[in-house]
Amino acid sequence: MPASPRARSHNVLTARRAVPTRVTGGPAVVVVALLALLSAARPLVAVPLAAQSKSVKAAVPPAAPAPALVGGWSGTATVPLPDSTLVVPVLYTFTQSGSTIAGQAMVPGQGTGPISNVVRTGKQVRFRVTAPEGKLLEHDGAFGADGSIEGMVNLDNQPIAKFKIMPRKAPSTPPKKSPTA
Repeated sequence: MPASPRARSHNVLTARRAVPTRVTGGPAVVVVALLALLSAARPLVAVPLAAQSKSVKAAVPPAAPAPALVGGWSGTATVPLPDSTLVVPVLYTFTQSGSTIAGQAMVPGQGTGPISNVVRTGKQVRFRVTAPEGKLLEHDGAFGADGSIEGMVNLDNQPIAKFKIMPRKAPSTPPKKSPTA
């Protein structure tokens, strides 16, 4: 890459120093930008912070609001077996009373159980489902970029299944017909 006053990495090259203005695109782009700067015709010289005329702040996008947990969710639980894998449908309904989130979990044809001990920290969510036979299924998941929650189901601190659930869409109702005369 030829050296120019403005390199492809969007860095401004001035007085033998690079002042980064913005590098986006992940680690690969940062590496390419660094290689471009290092291969410039003029060597780069470190300049003390006090000697720099102004600082450049990296643009940080505002944090996206956390997806809502309360409501209906559906998806699958994938249980690895010694000779195969079992994929079962799962339905979760989270409700809120005051500051407490609880709910109901169901595996169609297998039964339902209460959801308790719901703890949400940022994108992480943990909750317990008490299965009909009394077993405590600890769920440890995280919100994905697509709005899903994906994670592991543990029994006695041992992983027994992976789960992935998505918010259920409200059933669409056809528009009401007006009575005709």
